Amino acid sequence: MKIGKIAKSNQKGQIVIPKEMREALGIDANMSLNLILRGNGIYIYPVEEVITKAERESSYLKILQKTQGTWFQEDWDSLKKKRGKIELAASKNRKQAW
Repeated sequence: MKIGKIAKSNQKGQIVIPKEMREALGIDANMSLNLILRGNGIYIYPVEEVITKAERESSYLKILQKTQGTWFQEDWDSLKKKRGKIELAASKNRKQAW
């Protein structure tokens, strides 16, 4: 087992992250940390940004609007037919390459 730094917890279960580790990760006094329990250990990650549910949903909508593509205005059945034709043509091209 590789041992880095050993820290003891106090009566409340609190530990101190060694200074050199805090500096390496950019952890300061006001930074939030994400703690994840995995197997027999705890992984601690600095949280750089917190995104609310409303912000997340809004960002998904913006991404969908930017990437809606050229088939956005067409109905689903028409879209499936066009995609089918494109996929068949691509398949034929691949077979010819063999």
